[in-house]
Amino acid sequence: YSHPPWHKTHMHMHMLRLDGTTLRAATRLAAQARCSVASCAGGGIYTRHYINLSNGVEAIDGLLSAGVAPEALGVCRIQSSQCESQDYSGLLANLDHDMMLHLALGHECRVYDFGSRGATWVADDGSAEPLYVPRAIWWGLEWWRYALNDIWRLPAQRTPILRGVNVERNFREALGRLSKKERRRVKYYRPFTRDGLQEVRLSGYYAPAETDGERQLHRSALLGLSDSLCRRAEVGGTGSGRGSGSEREVRGLALFDPVRMTGRAAGSSARAKLTRHSRDEDEDEEMRQAWAR
Repeated sequence: YSHPPWHKTHMHMHMLRLDGTTLRAATRLAAQARCSVASCAGGGIYTRHYINLSNGVEAIDGLLSAGVAPEALGVCRIQSSQCESQDYSGLLANLDHDMMLHLALGHECRVYDFGSRGATWVADDGSAEPLYVPRAIWWGLEWWRYALNDIWRLPAQRTPILRGVNVERNFREALGRLSKKERRRVKYYRPFTRDGLQEVRLSGYYAPAETDGERQLHRSALLGLSDSLCRRAEVGGTGSGRGSGSEREVRGLALFDPVRMTGRAAGSSARAKLTRHSRDEDEDEEMRQAWAR
């Protein structure tokens, strides 16, 4: 399968449209990504691309054709059913650690998805147009963006908008209902936020789906990405994901072997073994009692 090159039209500050247009537009998009990667040390912004499973795999072929390195592609999972049911905690639980770290470091994260349901959207100039914007893009990303900006205490607290409606009160109440464990999971990355970061750089790209529900086509697209990564590993490309020998580049690094390394210190005393065995039995008994209750 092949998807045409894209351009972007602003319908919302962080929701960008992908259309079949000229190769020049796609080349410009890829060039922007390559330049941002190359100029990080000089103050540029690194761009990472995330495929929202499953329909988002339609973006893989076009991104690779436009020159985006396969190593710059990641995956995420924003379920439309969780957006529809307003499962705030469930959506936040699906926020990937890889993406959170990149956002905390000030990198731009672009999420790609393809919609199967059309709806009429009104632009800033008042014009209306039927568009296929996935709920993951217009609902899920808005919640992720708001939660991260708030929990990380970033200065720019932009008002969350869902289809023209101010939902800050709803999002604020949802944040208040999060458990300590759920907040800690996101808060963990707050110390890593880059100095001067105003807000997370999270954007959503969308287009009409052509392979909705076609799992075999989705599988083929993912295998194609895997093949691209394997080919780069074979030729030793940048960030190639090489296996054998690469571990020697890190000082003091050793491979852990769970078969050969039992965790028992050589020459340990019988008393230490007995104490450890007794403690294990106590823990087993506590678990049995808990299950019985």
